[in-house]
Amino acid sequence: MSLDDLKPQSPRTASNTRVPGPARQYGERALAGAREAQAMCRTVLDVAFGADYYQKLDLYLPDTMPDATVPVLLFYHGGAWQHGYKEWSGLMAPAFVDLPAIFVAASYRKVPEAKFPAPLEDAFLALQWVRRNIGAHGGDIGRIFAGGWSVGGTLASLVTLRKELYGEYELPEDVVKACFSASAGYRYRANLKAPGDSGITYGELMYEDPKDEVLAEPISYVAGNKTPFYVSHGTDDFEHVIRSSGDMVAALKAAGCRVAYDVFEGMDHYQVNLAHGDTSGKWVQTVRGWMTELPAA
Repeated sequence: MSLDDLKPQSPRTASNTRVPGPARQYGERALAGAREAQAMCRTVLDVAFGADYYQKLDLYLPDTMPDATVPVLLFYHGGAWQHGYKEWSGLMAPAFVDLPAIFVAASYRKVPEAKFPAPLEDAFLALQWVRRNIGAHGGDIGRIFAGGWSVGGTLASLVTLRKELYGEYELPEDVVKACFSASAGYRYRANLKAPGDSGITYGELMYEDPKDEVLAEPISYVAGNKTPFYVSHGTDDFEHVIRSSGDMVAALKAAGCRVAYDVFEGMDHYQVNLAHGDTSGKWVQTVRGWMTELPAA
């Protein structure tokens, strides 16, 4: 199991996360959910798309090889750019493989060891791998959807919007059918304080050059977008998530693309993602609906 080979990460302390207790508890629950999902689902684990430990993805597949190709959800985990594993997303898989669909949990290099845009490069490399290889597992390359939670939602938004980069990865203009971005941030200004009480800024944490901040901000790339977006967060989410999500939705609507926006009552940042494994929940029902409704080009 991929869960037996998790690379140690720096501790969740008050110096590197807003409130360390809930973050640690979330990670424990997410990994427990992934262990259950890997026991339940047909899987192909730790598929490498690069040489780094974090350049890997996990495939969760329908019980049997489908007669026809099925839609694919490529999902990026969260972790404030510094933490997290692709396995955190595994708890979601059972809610999608019975659609039937293929669920792909992707990882990426972490800051500060790998400065931005390394995480974005890895997000694109994961998408490239899916487009090139998922057909061998029964996936429909004409029905690939990108999703993510927290900074994973930021990455999903960026790979959807940054079409000027598609040529570098041999991706067609319509490779992403829709983006499902949950509890994400859409601005990461270099001069703002990073999570926690360490006092360092996003610029010091993430960027080689403060000007690189625009590379991590989906809201800067919305103009002209026609790919549908489903944006969501909790009422008790982080302030920057709530504020920038509202701005992102307004920008997407102004661009003229299809947008759905849900704010889940009583949920905090971590509860939002844990609910992504609930087949009766609105988020899962909405995503499943879009994945069956939106046809291949």
